[in-house]
Formats: sequence, structure tokens, C-alpha cells
Amino acid sequence: KSLKIETYEGEDICHKINWHLHPEYEIVFIKNGKGKILINTYHSSYEDGLLIFLGPNIPHMPFGNSDFKDNAEVVIQFKKEFIEERMSLFPEFQSLNSFMKSIDKGIIFSNEIHRKLTKSFLDFKSQNSLEKLLNFIQILHQLSISTNHINLNGKIKKLQIKSQALDRISLVYEYVNNHYHTPIKSETIANQLGLTPNSFSRLFKLSTNRGFIDFLNEFRIHKAMELLENDHLQIAEIMYKCGYNDPSYFTKQFKRYSSISPSKYRAQLLEKKSKL
Repeated sequence: KSLKIETYEGEDICHKINWHLHPEYEIVFIKNGKGKILINTYHSSYEDGLLIFLGPNIPHMPFGNSDFKDNAEVVIQFKKEFIEERMSLFPEFQSLNSFMKSIDKGIIFSNEIHRKLTKSFLDFKSQNSLEKLLNFIQILHQLSISTNHINLNGKIKKLQIKSQALDRISLVYEYVNNHYHTPIKSETIANQLGLTPNSFSRLFKLSTNRGFIDFLNEFRIHKAMELLENDHLQIAEIMYKCGYNDPSYFTKQFKRYSSISPSKYRAQLLEKKSKL
């Protein structure tokens, strides 16, 4: 299909692999709850739902949360040809041309436009194919005329990923997603990709604007942050679950990506919970 629309409800959040990227544009609507926004080197958070539009080939983590039973997440994916074909057939679509060109990396929309379009996104679940298409076009129009948003173009470095490299980087993300809790060596991944260690390091740096070890540490630390929300797990146990076996190195990396120690991070989580 040229337009893919998926709706997830309640605890059935979008279970994509963690870090991933794809050649399609992606619009993600999350009805409520709070969560993290991790897009390549850009890190932020949202407090009461999210509406975000990402350009092609932008590495990102899933955005969903399971804070509320009535939550809903809608994920829309389409390739640029989908819009270009309609521009060539219908002059009315030309008004979307400049907007689509502005989605080089991504846009986070305001709570105001999020609230305004909530019903439109939730309607997808009960619509037939034609109704979905018309609804999508209307949503795209509303997004194009919105002026209250955060443009990520200046906050995320552009990745120049060729199709062959895209497949390889996707395999790297998949490998880390599945093996982050075990020792991971660059040589092992390079061998799986049919590359020398130096060639793999260059490929990853050129494709993602960061070194592989930096990416791996950041991935593991964000996993540790998730696990620290579980009061029943000891910090040492979390360290091992995230692939570390040296407490001082684990703490050093944790401070690098969160500015505080694991114990202080957990204390802050507990303090927030006590105020709820």
C-alpha cells in the first residue's frame, strides 16, 4: 500500500524494534500520557500526548507509552512518491509542496494542533480505505498551515544514507536491540556485515554522525533508565541486564547521558511517584 495507517490502543502500543529507521515519511499521534522523544542525537520528552512528523531515514526510538488504559497511538507511513504523484494529478496538492520540502528531518506540533486533530486521528480505526485517504489529506492540510511547532531541521544532523548502507545500518540497530545485554564487539557486527572493523566504523559514523560505541552506550543507558522505573530491580542487577559489568564505568556512562548517577535518577523517580 502507498499509505500505511496503523492504530494501537491501550496497552497495545506500537511494538517496533527500539532504534530503527525507514525510507518513508512518518506521522505519529499519541493521544495522552508522557514519554521520551529520541531522534538520532535529539533528545526531549512530552507530557500529555504527542504529534510528530518525521522525514525519511531518521533513526528514532518508538514514542509510545502505556500510562493510561484509554491511550491510543496512530502511526502513518508513506513515501514521498505518494504525495508527488498526487501533485502531478491535482493542482490543489501544490499547496503541500513547500510543506513537504520543510519536513527534511521532522516537526513536533503543539498541544493545540494535537487537540484539534485528535478526533481525526481516532476516526481512522472505523474508516474504509477511501475515508482514510480523505481524512489523511485533511490532516496533512491542517499540519501544513500550523505555525505553532518545533522544527527539528536545525537540531538533527542530516544523514546521507545510500540504500545499501540503509540496510546495513538497520541490521546494526536490530543486532543491538537483540543483544545489548551481552558483550558486543564492533568486530562481531563488522563480520556479520561482511566488512572490516575499520570499514564498519567509517560506515556507521558517516551514516549516523556518531561512533558505534557512543551509540551502544547511549542505547544501554536509556535501557537502564527504563529499568530503573521498576522498584523491584537493584541497580547492580540493572547494570548487568544492560550489558555492563563494571560499576564505575556504568555510573560514568549514566552520568554522561543523564547528568546524574543511577541512584539519584531512581530517587527522583520515586519522588515524582510519591507526589502523584
